[in-house]
Amino acid sequence: MKKALSLLLAFVLILSAAPFASAEEAAWTVRTVPVVREGEADGAMDLRFYAECPHVPYFGMKAYAAMMTDVELTVTPRDGGRWEVSNPNGSSVLADPAAGTITAPDWARFMNPPGPYTTQAGVKDTPCAWSEYPELVFEDDPAAVVFRFADYGIAIHADADDVYLPLGLLSTMLTDLANNCLLFNGETAFRPVVNVENLSGVPDGYYESEQMKALLTGEAQREEDEIRESYGELCFILDYFFGYPGAAPLDPAMAEKGFEAALLEFPDGTGPELAAGLLSPDMGTYLIALTRIFFELLDDGHTAFTGLTGLMNDPAAFPALYQRILSQTFGILLASSSMAKQNLLAAIPPERAAAWGKETYRECGSTAILRIDTFIPDIAGWEAYYAGTGELPEDALGITWTGLKRASENPEIKNVLFDLSANTGGSGDLLMAMIDLATGYPLFRGYNVLTGQREYAEARTDRNLDGVIDEKDDEVRYDFRYGVLTTRLSFSCGNLFPFMMQEQGAVLIGEPSGGGSCCVQTATLSNGMVFVMSSCQWALRTEAGDSLEDGCRTDLPIARIEPESPTNDNPRLSLGDYSPFFDDVMLDRMMNDWFGAEEEAPAA
Repeated sequence: MKKALSLLLAFVLILSAAPFASAEEAAWTVRTVPVVREGEADGAMDLRFYAECPHVPYFGMKAYAAMMTDVELTVTPRDGGRWEVSNPNGSSVLADPAAGTITAPDWARFMNPPGPYTTQAGVKDTPCAWSEYPELVFEDDPAAVVFRFADYGIAIHADADDVYLPLGLLSTMLTDLANNCLLFNGETAFRPVVNVENLSGVPDGYYESEQMKALLTGEAQREEDEIRESYGELCFILDYFFGYPGAAPLDPAMAEKGFEAALLEFPDGTGPELAAGLLSPDMGTYLIALTRIFFELLDDGHTAFTGLTGLMNDPAAFPALYQRILSQTFGILLASSSMAKQNLLAAIPPERAAAWGKETYRECGSTAILRIDTFIPDIAGWEAYYAGTGELPEDALGITWTGLKRASENPEIKNVLFDLSANTGGSGDLLMAMIDLATGYPLFRGYNVLTGQREYAEARTDRNLDGVIDEKDDEVRYDFRYGVLTTRLSFSCGNLFPFMMQEQGAVLIGEPSGGGSCCVQTATLSNGMVFVMSSCQWALRTEAGDSLEDGCRTDLPIARIEPESPTNDNPRLSLGDYSPFFDDVMLDRMMNDWFGAEEEAPAA
């Protein structure tokens, strides 16, 4: 332990001595590297490597914005060696290389390019033609943000052409909620496809560069400048861009004192050892420390070292590293919330299938039940449907559209119950289209933790699925009495949906949902490691502004059958017998008792 602390202190001294000179006073070399986009060659980019950190790639803010968003930023010199970077939407930031700071009076607006910008799913436009968001609205004035790079040993450079930051950090700072990001493996820059089906974001071939292979096989050691840079970047990213949902063991202390202090002071005493691992020149030791930190101390279901997935998916690629990581982290991975949810996912659907089969629509008495297990859109299916070459997709929106229409054709049906008992989340875009279709409520609300702003985007939905979003969609209305069936497995969007439906008058049945109160953001470090985290950009909130992390308030509880011995230290994730949740006669009675059987709720 003393050795770990000594190593940590040595690197702290290195960090405090890092220079923060402007580019005119610093020497650099330029290396042109290829760019791969969705598996195809997509041009090249010029990376800078400065003398004080020759193994850390730098790139310009202006160049990055032009490459990723087609937005033309403007760089203007100001007094005192400072540089103003302006967005066409009227927002700007002020970079001070000597002080090692960037000041942003309105960071959320600076990150939000002017439309049309159709690649930013979840904020501006959705990936499918069934809905769109014409505008992102901020309800509050922003709190100014000062990014203090110098405090983390990170240098800023600038000249008349651009303001330059480490590429991994620049990508993380400007990654939108569609996770448009840039990864660099030492040889090639990748623009990966990152979505709810592929949150690892690690493209094929990413770990095959000579630099990566040498580090992962132990043939080479991590460079000193890269070690201190990636450590500083990890601390910086978690301090500024984490959403702080409150669920992870390290979360409360991080919100109070920052990641580094929270880690070093963690009550179980492992913090100094883990911090020393982050500063180790051995890549395997570093990866084990990352795995332990993310899957134990930062484990909230949305925050994970996803780069580990890319490494572990092919054990034959790095067999020694695979065995080493697994031998030292298996217990932690097994106890993580992700694994606990996998156990619930293996238990609940079979119990439901024993009662209901696998159908996604069923009727009992005056209640129609719609099974929604995921909010992942069938993008290819919707493209084919709108092109007239495919059937209506059977994703959550397709099930909802067909189910509501079918229920409206049966005069006996007064209630619609959405079964989210095994829902593990997905796309907020699809969720909003469903809620707008069912209730006519169009607002997708969020909260920017970094700038302290409430925000919303108004969804416009193609309710009649004719391929055009217009006034004819307003004619599609359903006046059912709604309910949502939830369990602890109902996570992320499966946690948000019942909250929003309850605000529109729905009754919540079952047990409280499983949390997940921030959208997911991809982050990358200068050493090429990739992780995802609960994002500060869009923390999910109720209409009153409260967090969703503790799960929804159940109106009509159903008791699961508890095992004799808990299967998880967290009682919220312990397995139980959920068969009582799938008695459709009981569910129909509960719906009618809640709303009053005598009420009329005609479906149109």
